[in-house]
Amino acid sequence: MSKTFRIWDLEQGGIHVFFIHGRTELSDQTKNHETIHWQQYIDCLIIGFPILYLLYWLYGLAKYRGDGTLAYAQIPFEQEAYQNDDNWVYLLNRKRFA
Repeated sequence: MSKTFRIWDLEQGGIHVFFIHGRTELSDQTKNHETIHWQQYIDCLIIGFPILYLLYWLYGLAKYRGDGTLAYAQIPFEQEAYQNDDNWVYLLNRKRFA
C-alpha cells in the first residue's frame, strides 16, 4: 500500500503554506508540481529557495500594489512549476538551474 497525503493550503495574501498530513491521494499533477519545487530547492542549495521566494513575492507585492495573488503568480518558481506540472517528462529533461 502506497502512502498518500492530504495537503492543507493556507493562503495568506498570495503566499501558500502547505501542511501535509493524512491519507488522501494527491493528483499526479500536484505531485509533479511539488517535485519541480523540490528540484528548485536543490538548485538554490535548499536555503536559497525560501529566501528568493519571499523576495520575489515582496517585490511583486510592491510592484502590484498589494495584490498578493498577482505577486504569487509572478514568482518565477511558481511560473516554472505551473507551466510544466502537466508535462510528465519535464523533470527528465529539465536543465539544472532552470
